[in-house]
Amino acid sequence: MNSINDTRSQILDTAQDILQRQSISGVSFQDLADRIGIKKGSMYYHFKSKDDLSIAILERASEDMSQALQRGHSKTASAQLHYFIGIFRSFMGQCEKICPGGAFAGVWDKLNEPVQREVGKLINLQLKGVQHIINTGLESGEFDSHGQTSEALAQWVIDNIQGALLTSRITKNPHSFEGSMKVLTEYLLKH
Repeated sequence: MNSINDTRSQILDTAQDILQRQSISGVSFQDLADRIGIKKGSMYYHFKSKDDLSIAILERASEDMSQALQRGHSKTASAQLHYFIGIFRSFMGQCEKICPGGAFAGVWDKLNEPVQREVGKLINLQLKGVQHIINTGLESGEFDSHGQTSEALAQWVIDNIQGALLTSRITKNPHSFEGSMKVLTEYLLKH
């Protein structure tokens, strides 16, 4: 039984790495089977379709993000913000990968509704997590809203992070991501 779970985890790990580097279009059952050293038919034991695999990747990414956000709750708002940015920095690797949710953007109109729904759950989890951080910072006086709602600021933060991951990957410039995160942080912090 452990071997089955190990194989499933190995499939998910390998598929997620490919997904974050090449988008879902780059993921094929044959390539996964070859990389893992199993028969292509064995892939279907674990995942009935590419959609099932996509949903499993997204569910796991959401669970990981949820746990990471929970670990950050005991920190100050500014420390939570740095921690949240650090999740993306370490999980995606600058210039290497994009967010699992963002990896579906290029084929959005071709995705089945259950996959779109799971992408939405991941992005909404990120938004709610950042909104919690911003509300904490506004309540403690650490952050300046600049006349914006916490919802609008959370959307702006996620848009910045997702965009910075994408542009730093395209330009192969890690300073692009770091520079954007510095501006974002300085904008929110009260001076």
